[in-house]
Amino acid sequence: MLKLYNMPLALNCYKVRLLLSLLKVPYEKHSVDLLTGDHQTPEYLALNPFGQVPMLTDGALVLRDSQAILVWLARKFGGERWMPTHPDDEALVNAWLSAAAFELRLGPYDARLAKHFPWLAINANTVVEQSARALGLFEQRLTGREWIALDHPTVADVAAYPAIAQAGDGDISLDPYPAVRAWAARMQQLPGFVHLLD
Repeated sequence: MLKLYNMPLALNCYKVRLLLSLLKVPYEKHSVDLLTGDHQTPEYLALNPFGQVPMLTDGALVLRDSQAILVWLARKFGGERWMPTHPDDEALVNAWLSAAAFELRLGPYDARLAKHFPWLAINANTVVEQSARALGLFEQRLTGREWIALDHPTVADVAAYPAIAQAGDGDISLDPYPAVRAWAARMQQLPGFVHLLD
């Protein structure tokens, strides 16, 4: 049985829970409270020296980093649809996975942290500008198309959804981005979709 080391409000954990639910993969949740230092215990660091969440274990296999976990889950349980192996399609998905990990991280993801956990934000002083840049790029990409990387949902959509969906938590409005809002609504209609606190 897969075991997910998880903090419910952490967006990187949410993206893993979301994909697990979309793929209908059973797993156990193990709560990790970053605020009390659960991720810095000797036991946790023995499994994950980076001291981060999420972490996913499958027997002796220990995976860290939400993007790596998404790719592994998609390859193992989701097949070509979620993470293609054709070089052209795979490159597109990987490029948008990177955008979720960088542009969205510096934008709406950090805006949320700056409001609620300012000591964790990378660039608290520029989150409004970085959010506009990131959301503008996603708006441009989603204008005239339904999904971010390909013509169907992939791990790129799953990776981007949490930071975009929770942008309001950091006082970032999605009002100027109609294509992004329409895409988020489509994500919520996928069979197996779960919200942040489900």
